This record gives sequence, structure tokens and C-alpha cells, in this order.
Amino acid sequence: MNVEGGSGGFEGDADFAEEASQKRMKYNSKTGEYVECEHGEEDKPEDDFFAAEDAGEGEQFMAVRPWIGQIAEPDSHNPVVMDKPDETYQLEYVFGYRSADSRQNVHLNCEGKVVYMTAALGVVLDHTCSPPEQKFFGGGEVENTAKNVANDTNAHTDDIMSIGICEQRQVAVSGQVGRAPTMFTWNACSGEKMQRFKLARGSRGLSAVGISCDASVVAGADLHNDHRVHCFDAQSGSLKFMDKGATDKIMDLAFDRAPGSNRFATVGVKNVSFWTTDGEKQGGLFGSTPRTSFSCCAFDTKGRMFAGGANGKLYCFEGRSAQSAIAAHKGFICGIKCVGDNLMLTGGKDGKVKLWNTDDMSCTREWQFDGLVRAVDMPADQSCMVVGLRSGNIIHVNLADDSQQVVMASHSDGEVWGLQVDECGVWTSGDDNKVMLWDAAAHCHSKSVKVTDRKEKQKKGRGASTLSKYAQSQQSRAVATNPDWLCVSGNDGKVSVRAKSDPETECHLLTDAKEWNECMAFSPCNTYFAVGSHDNLVYVYTVADWQLAGKLKGHSSFIVAFDWSADSTKIRSNCGAHEILYFSIPSCSQDTAGRSSTTGTEWATASVHFTWSNEAIFPSGTDGTHVNGVAQSPDGNTLLVGNDYGLVQLFRNPARNGACPRSYRGHSEHVVRVAYSADGSYAYSIGGYDQTMMLWRKC
Repeated sequence: MNVEGGSGGFEGDADFAEEASQKRMKYNSKTGEYVECEHGEEDKPEDDFFAAEDAGEGEQFMAVRPWIGQIAEPDSHNPVVMDKPDETYQLEYVFGYRSADSRQNVHLNCEGKVVYMTAALGVVLDHTCSPPEQKFFGGGEVENTAKNVANDTNAHTDDIMSIGICEQRQVAVSGQVGRAPTMFTWNACSGEKMQRFKLARGSRGLSAVGISCDASVVAGADLHNDHRVHCFDAQSGSLKFMDKGATDKIMDLAFDRAPGSNRFATVGVKNVSFWTTDGEKQGGLFGSTPRTSFSCCAFDTKGRMFAGGANGKLYCFEGRSAQSAIAAHKGFICGIKCVGDNLMLTGGKDGKVKLWNTDDMSCTREWQFDGLVRAVDMPADQSCMVVGLRSGNIIHVNLADDSQQVVMASHSDGEVWGLQVDECGVWTSGDDNKVMLWDAAAHCHSKSVKVTDRKEKQKKGRGASTLSKYAQSQQSRAVATNPDWLCVSGNDGKVSVRAKSDPETECHLLTDAKEWNECMAFSPCNTYFAVGSHDNLVYVYTVADWQLAGKLKGHSSFIVAFDWSADSTKIRSNCGAHEILYFSIPSCSQDTAGRSSTTGTEWATASVHFTWSNEAIFPSGTDGTHVNGVAQSPDGNTLLVGNDYGLVQLFRNPARNGACPRSYRGHSEHVVRVAYSADGSYAYSIGGYDQTMMLWRKC
């Protein structure tokens, strides 16, 4: 009996099923937790921090400003100027690749450059330059608006979920998440926008996109309950048709490569469908062929469609009927690409990439990689291959000698919060059991070490909320260095101390904090090391022996930021209750007169969120939680701010109420940490959920 794609059980893979059933998650900055979006919730506007009428608690917060009685105007500061800063920054390079929940998302353009996406950016990477260079679709200075109301006329404003490239490798298409998401075509070599396609409200995001061989038609599958398929004229941007696609999620979409064909296919959970660009739809027929779910699909030039099954089998469809299903990989097939007239690449959960001759379905070559393969591509001349891995690596393979080069490394699970700039480069840490060191000047990844091999859980409610599958001891939200030491905090509250000369070896383990730690820093004199914890305490250690010197008590909520004074004798700290308290070192006693006694103090950093100098970083409508990171430029003239709305903002210092910032977009999620280079010529930002570090060059 022939069975059309639709309902029923299937022979499949547990990991595939888990990935296919993933829902959109929404970050709540007030609770620090991720929650699953309910039906229709994506259709509602998010809190807009510029809309006073929707502000609610935010307006009350700004009226009361609970920290105002704890701060005073410093004795000396720059003149107060409300205009935007004279300085500007330009996006130069990004370190990241969305590998967690997307597939067939790395391509080669007609110039041999790598095309992929991360955060809200399309990226064109030339790895042959020294240092490597990138061009972007999106990113740069934008209006000072939250992402849910940002102008999406010229670029994406939220996470890009899917990306494709045309047969000539000159035009890319990409689709994002959002209650009324956009899809764009753009030049796959220059990154220049070509056309914008706006989906109806309630679409929620584009799980798959594709472009016809002649680049005249684009199509996308959305995340509406009906998993609708949209087809657009690529030149005019007009909608050709929209129709219900499938009961369950559509995972991939591909156009027929046969000359003159107007067909394309969609595949997904328990579904294969064939469409024409006129809107005709037919379900796939399986006959006696074992039925499964599918992660990816591709057409050859003879009009045959190949689909990668959750059962590890490679299916061949002629017309709309499955003709064969051969065992190809152990675990589900994640990536597939037809090359030329009779070649095809497949990549699987087993870490293997295989090259097939589609005339006789024989496997002619095979490569083994370290982990699940997300994407595969190869040009018609078969000179090279590019492979995207679930680990966050993009690997370029020279097929003349099979030599491999990691052209992009990335964090790859949960969130990334830890950020530290020092003489070695830029250190980051995340929930993926990775501490990564980046060479910003060389535009490359230098090294990675584990957070720990320990697999320990925190008591319920004491660990950071995350989507990571790693144990809380292997997740890290804070990293700190001095010339000799590297300190890595796990989300179990423990801090691992290593010599920078041997960062893989743990020398000491600090175990005093009872909950996860959000901030850490050495004193300017390098005598002390302080840890700000979510158990409401700041712990101060003596670096000479790594013994606890004292606890800074007084906060009624978790510690979000603190600063050392330049002479290492004072600490000021902020907590989740919007308090700013002052402490004396080494006594570790609270200075209740700190508001007045520190007006002449020179602070080594300016990371606390609530001070006289940064009042303007909380615009009307906020409740005090949307700001995540603050940094002061080395010359003291500007403040850098990262917020929940995907913006990196640049203010004059001081930023008094009413001051206007420059705002930069590139991140798709909450920007959790920001920092300057030692000379201020560069700024760095990290997106928590988009797992991407961005390098901004001062213009």
C-alpha cells in the first residue's frame, strides 16, 4: 500500500526526534530563565523598552530608581553632553556559527568563499586571506529600537534559522525567527541585499528556505501550526502562493535541478511533499519502502530527489515515489548536497561524510569528522569541500590531499557569558564546557580548554537557567585572568584556578560560593581576587595562597557586577535588587558612607549597572533588568552597553538621563557582556543565546 507523507509512526532516531520537536524558547530577563513559547505567544509584541504605554513596572522603576540614594556625583568627570558620541564602530569580524538547531547551513559561493550564518548575520568568509576576512549581510549602526519593533527592511533583526544558495552560487537566501519573520535574498559574494520577503503574522520563523536554480523563485517553510509553505517571485518580492505544508515541522526544502523544472520538495517529520511554483502539492509515496522522517533533501539534474532519513537511510524519489532506501549512515542523515550531474555528498550523526555516485548509488569516498555533521558542500570541480559540525566548527577540506583547516570555531551549546580581554587575546566561556581563546588581530581561534571533567549538579534553583545538556559544573558564565592566572567559574559555584602557562591543569578549586557566579575580577594590584555570586555574596581571596580573605555581605539579591578601585582598597557592587553597596579591602567590611566617601575614588573599571555616570542606559519603560554588561573605554570618554534587545550601545561618558547613544545590531539575542581592547581601538560583545562574539573596529 502506498502511504502519503502525514501521520503515523516511523523508524527513526531519538536525537532526530528530540531536535525535530524543539520549540521556540523565550528568554525572561527578570527571572533569567527560558520558557517555551505558548501557541500564539510569538504573535504578541515583546516588551518594548521605548514604549511608555506598555512599560508598567518599568515606568515605576524609572520613577523610583531604587539606587538613586546610594550614588553621588563624582568630584571630577567629563562635561555632560547629550549628543551621540563622535566615535563610531564598524563590525569587522564575528566568531560564531549556528550549529545547534539548523542544518545544511554552510555553503561555498562562486568564488570559493564560505557562506553561512550566525546570530542575525549572513557571513561570507574568505579564509585564504591573512588574516581571514568577512563580509556581512546585516550588522552595523541602526536606530535605537528594540528588536521586536526594529526596522527589518534592509536586514535581519533576529536569529537566522535557515540559509540556502542558488545553483550558480551567486545568490543566497536566508530566513529568521519572529512573529512576522522576514526572508531575504542577498549577494553571496558581497553580502549586499537583493530582495526582502515579509511573511504574515503568526509565521513564527522559517525552518527551511530554498532558491530555484535560475534564482527566479524563493520558497520558505514557516513554524506556524500548519507549517505553511510560502513561494515568492525573487525579483518583485510578490507572493506567488501560501499553503498548509505539514502536520509537523518541515526540516528542509530544495528545488529541482532538472532543466526547466518548476518543482521543489519539502521534507520533515513524517512528511515528504512535492510542490510546483504554481502551488500544486502532492505527497510522497513510499509503497513498500520503509517510511521514516527526514532531515534534509536535494535534487540532481535528472529530477530525482534524495532525502536523508532519521533511520540513517538514503532515499531516492523519482517523480513522487520512493524507489529505494539504502543504508548510508549510523544515526540520522543531517546534510545532503548534489554536485554536478552524478555526485552527491551526505553527512550524518556518525560524523561521516560520504561521496556517492548517483548513477549506481555506490559510495566512492568517505571522510570521518569529530561529531555530528550539520552541513556539506562541494563545488562542481571537486577541488574542495566544506563541512559544518555540531561542535561549532566549520572545516574546509582540500580534496587534493584531504588536508583539513578549521576556518571557524564556535561555542555550541547553551549560552556564552564569560568575557575577558588580556595580553593573550580574548577569553570566552560558555555552557558548552569550553573556555576559548581568540586572537582578535589574526581573526582566529587560538585554543580551547574544558571548563572541567567533573560532572556535578547544583541543588535545584541554584544553577543558572540554560538549555545546555552539560552538567552545571561543566557550564561557565564567568572567566577572569591576570598575567599569571586563569580563573574559570562553573555554574555549580566552584571556581577553577589554572596557571596561564598550563590552562588545562587545575591548580586550585575555590568552593565557597553556594550558587553560580556571574562576575569575577582580580584587583589592579593582583593581590586579591573577587567572585560575585548568586548567593548574594562577594568572596575575596588572597592570590598568594588562594585563601578566603573575607565575604562582602549586605546585598539582598544576587550579585550582577562589581568594580575594584584603582588602588585596590575598595569594591562597589550591584545586585538583582538594584542596590549599589561599597566595601573596604582588606577588611571586607561594608562602607555605609560609601556614597559620599567615594566621590573622589578612581575606579579601575565601570562595570556596575547603576551609577551617576550611566543613568541614561536605562531608558523609559525599563525595569532595570534589560542591561547586562557595561564597560568604560580606556580613555574614559565612552561607555559600552549590552542589553536584552540585541543591541550594543555606545554612550558618551557620563551618560546622564536623556543622553543619545549609537546603537549597533548584529546579535540576535541578549548581549550579555561587552569590553574594550587595551587601547580602545576595538570593542567586543557576546550574545548569550546566539553564542557569538563580535569584534567591532573603531572608525
